Amino acid sequence: EGEIINKSDIAASLNNIGTIHNSNGQLKDALVYYSRSLKIRDEIGDKKGVAFSLNNIASLYASQGKTKEALACYDSSLKILEEIGNKAGIASSLNNIGAIYNTQGQQEEALDYYTRSLKIRKELGAKEGIAISLNNIGYIYKDQGQLKEALDYFSRSLKILEEIGFKA
Repeated sequence: EGEIINKSDIAASLNNIGTIHNSNGQLKDALVYYSRSLKIRDEIGDKKGVAFSLNNIASLYASQGKTKEALACYDSSLKILEEIGNKAGIASSLNNIGAIYNTQGQQEEALDYYTRSLKIRKELGAKEGIAISLNNIGYIYKDQGQLKEALDYFSRSLKILEEIGFKA
């Protein structure tokens, strides 16, 4: 006898197919699958799944330069993650929103989001995430010509990456 496949499994498969299409540069197809996954996750009340589907869609929009759409999806995802208390997801969303602001040249807003992400990642002890946040903050300072601060953040990021054995 076969196992019963539930809607959650179907949504996960649709999301995974979307990710493959995204990796292959088939962005329209990726959006179709991410959207189908989102619809099912919403129907079954899978808030975490909805948040992650929205995050994938936002990332897709961001890669196409559709920053308004990306921000709307990231904001929706962030609200859900805050509602369910998913701190790792919140930190990731804050980082992603910071990246959008950074690409728009809104460095102060980007710095605010990166700093908020860093704070949560420190609370969680998420070393790789901490290194990413430190690195992102370093880029803001570098772009602002504050090279001493940039070097400090880049050095702190590198130290953590070396501690956890990250290989480039």
